[in-house]
Amino acid sequence: MSKPFILDPVKEAQAVKALKEGLAAVGAADDAELLIDTIEGQTSLFEIIDQLLLRRTESLALADGLSGAIDALTARKRRFEANAERDKTLVEQALSVAELDTLMRPVGTLSMSKRAPSVVITEESEIPAAYWKPGTPTLDKKALSEAVRAHKAALAIEDPELRKAALEAAPAVPGATLNNAAPSLTIRVK
Repeated sequence: MSKPFILDPVKEAQAVKALKEGLAAVGAADDAELLIDTIEGQTSLFEIIDQLLLRRTESLALADGLSGAIDALTARKRRFEANAERDKTLVEQALSVAELDTLMRPVGTLSMSKRAPSVVITEESEIPAAYWKPGTPTLDKKALSEAVRAHKAALAIEDPELRKAALEAAPAVPGATLNNAAPSLTIRVK
């Protein structure tokens, strides 16, 4: 059984260097054609370089092919994810209309939950300075959210005197409000 051909261009390049030194010793260092013929006849350097160039070309072609396949599979993945999200939305709508909070099915358990409303910035320029972080102007969304929630809670107080005191402690924040949080569907399949 023969040994596989091992590509070792460095070893062959060292052999070429020795050949060049030998040609220089006999006074033929300036003969380029003799040097090429000697390298080709006495070493495998050119064959190794040809094989490496061919392998490089094949590798680049395979990489290009894989790029196309990856792009196609990525697009396919996005379509499947969009389908899954549409299906979840349809199930969520069905459970909302049917007014079902929990549903156990063989494929999974479905649970509807209400999310807390989040702050919506309606006019950023109207938000008081107290809700901006010092340094670069960025909103302190946590403090802003707490203030808007406190104001909403104050509005819900039925006793007029208590409501008035609560509204003084938690005034409306211009430029921000709470959204109507949509219910959220959780699907457990394990």
